[in-house]
Amino acid sequence: MSDAGSESESSGSGSNDGSSGSTVQNAINNRGRLQREYREEMVKDMAVEQMKQKMHDIVNRLGKEVERKMDIAVDDLFTEVKQFNLKNYELKQLFNEKSTSHEGHRKSAKTDGKLPDKVFMPRNSLLTDLFEVKHIKTIYHIFIVILIILFLNTVVHDFVDTGSINLGFRPIIAGFGKFHIALMLWCCMQTSTFLLYPCFRMWALFRKNFTAGSPMKKLWDWSAVVLFVSYQCGFIAAAIKALLWFDLPPASSVAYLMEMTRFLMKAHAFIRSNVPRALVSGKKHADSKPTSPDTYQGLPSFSKYAYFLFAPTLVYRDEYPRTKQIRWRVVARHALEVIGVVFYISFILERFLAPLFEKFGHAKISSGSFVLSLFGSIMPGSLSFLCAFYSLLHAWMNGAAELLRFADRMFYRDWWNESTFAGYIRSWNVVVHDWLYTYVYKDCVEHVFRNCRPLATVAVFTVSSVFHELILAFTFRFFYPVMFVQFEFLGLMLMFVTKRLGKNVGNVLLWLVLSIGNGLHLSLYNMEYYARRNCPDIGDSIVDYMVPVSWSCNGISHNPNWTITAPWSFP
Repeated sequence: MSDAGSESESSGSGSNDGSSGSTVQNAINNRGRLQREYREEMVKDMAVEQMKQKMHDIVNRLGKEVERKMDIAVDDLFTEVKQFNLKNYELKQLFNEKSTSHEGHRKSAKTDGKLPDKVFMPRNSLLTDLFEVKHIKTIYHIFIVILIILFLNTVVHDFVDTGSINLGFRPIIAGFGKFHIALMLWCCMQTSTFLLYPCFRMWALFRKNFTAGSPMKKLWDWSAVVLFVSYQCGFIAAAIKALLWFDLPPASSVAYLMEMTRFLMKAHAFIRSNVPRALVSGKKHADSKPTSPDTYQGLPSFSKYAYFLFAPTLVYRDEYPRTKQIRWRVVARHALEVIGVVFYISFILERFLAPLFEKFGHAKISSGSFVLSLFGSIMPGSLSFLCAFYSLLHAWMNGAAELLRFADRMFYRDWWNESTFAGYIRSWNVVVHDWLYTYVYKDCVEHVFRNCRPLATVAVFTVSSVFHELILAFTFRFFYPVMFVQFEFLGLMLMFVTKRLGKNVGNVLLWLVLSIGNGLHLSLYNMEYYARRNCPDIGDSIVDYMVPVSWSCNGISHNPNWTITAPWSFP
């Protein structure tokens, strides 16, 4: 009985051990399965989160892309609406004899009696809007065809007569020689103008350390004025000295000197616009009135100054109206137009102007030959004048504005419709006129001559004449003040002569004066240029530089045998 009981107990314990072992194993298996399921759920959750993040990124990118395209679409819509308004409503104003006011781009006169300020706003150049009219676009195409036919006619004539083709590229090759040196000098001028900004900031910062009205503060301010004027004079002297040292050719010289003048005007505009802001910095000015739109804002950052140095304007503002994007096709088209005009002006100089004057200095020229040369240069001079206007003030300025997304592109107005010389001066080059108005005329009226506008007008003409003559004098290496006389004396005289003329008579007279003036200008400068090249024994003294050689070395001889016969006279 005892053995049977022990066997039953042992069998019972074995069965219990087996069941407990299977339970443990099942628990381990369940735990492993749960861990695997947990890991799988974790992986799924991570995958879901990654998918959510990716979808979120995709939605954000799509949203930004849709927003960008919507902005472009809205801009295009506004452009189309503007073009529609131009074709249907504004077209009457473009061809209306009573043109809009020349001062429409400025604010109305201030209540304190001061002159209005320049206002920037998004707008196209006038020719850009006119070219949207198919009739004006066709005239543009006709003008291009005329230029091509004139070019082909000359090429065919040369080939038939001489068996060779002269494309007239020699003025480009000779005129733009040493252009890399001019570019190096331009970089030096640009660096010098950049360094003006930290100097201005240092002056504005240190003047705060002086008490108001103290002698040291006045000394600090006047020292800054003297240093800035000295910098401007030294800038001009160094730039001209470098030009003469490297002996730059005419085309490189005129581009270099025009950039020198632009840097001077930009530097003056920046300092003149921001000095009032530095003077009122740290003071209470709640009851005072600002003298310019940016007077009571903080001093500008360097990025604003750098943008101003490259922007196609000479009047400083902290902010300018900007476009949304750069239209590279527009940039490429304007670049091609500039290159084409440069080649065409070279062709005109080589084929039409050089043959008229290249013999000056070899032998005496009769007065009849001089008169023929003068009238022979009127048409090429007028054509060069129009081509230079289109290249510089339309194609070049609009290309630069497109690259910088500068939205205010009123670089000129309808000067061709003007009937007075004063209107022509205001409309011909709006960029330079705005600088002269803002920093010369306005300051002279408000601070120097105390509301004496005629003297302020004389000051504007004098500044313009001096810098025009400076550029020409050092471009050709002789002083022949034709440009100065035309601007300073004839310009002021024409302002009064054409003031009371009728619309049609005034416009005809203006075009006649421009055509004859351009012909006379080209004739006299070409005569002097070739006389100095052809005449021997020309000294290097200042007197030789100032006295015209074309008057003394094989100059113009009077022809006493001129006779005038009436067409109806009989033998």
